[in-house]
Amino acid sequence: MATSPQIQFPRAEYLPFFYEDTHLLYIIFQRESHRELYLIRDTEDASLQLDYPGALFEEKVRDAVDRVLLVEMSEDGGEPKHLALGTYFPVDDDTYGAYYERGTDEQTLFFMQIVGEGDTASLEAVVDPSEHARVSDAFMERYGNFFSVGQ
Repeated sequence: MATSPQIQFPRAEYLPFFYEDTHLLYIIFQRESHRELYLIRDTEDASLQLDYPGALFEEKVRDAVDRVLLVEMSEDGGEPKHLALGTYFPVDDDTYGAYYERGTDEQTLFFMQIVGEGDTASLEAVVDPSEHARVSDAFMERYGNFFSVGQ
């Protein structure tokens, strides 16, 4: 049996994330900011086994996350942080995203509420301590085995 090829795109950014319970990978190419979405079937060491997620599922995910996938956040007039969506998940009747800083080893997560869908989607920072605790608990319950997050 032939060995599977090792495929890399040198001018692309790889953004793994969870859409609810589905592990996905966005590949964003520098040229034309073209985006490809793949389902992560398996991970082993530094290898990913990818699959096409299907047209209907891809459309659903793109509609939900394209507008909120990559964002900039500024705190107290400081340098903007370039964030990427790490998880997209429901908590009760609301939808939240856990964001991480792109291009750094920083492991801080930023929780944002995702309001609306598609072209009208917007983000609101989770600043209320009780809401933050509720969202953080839901995140850890759902994704705690995938992330090493200090409590």
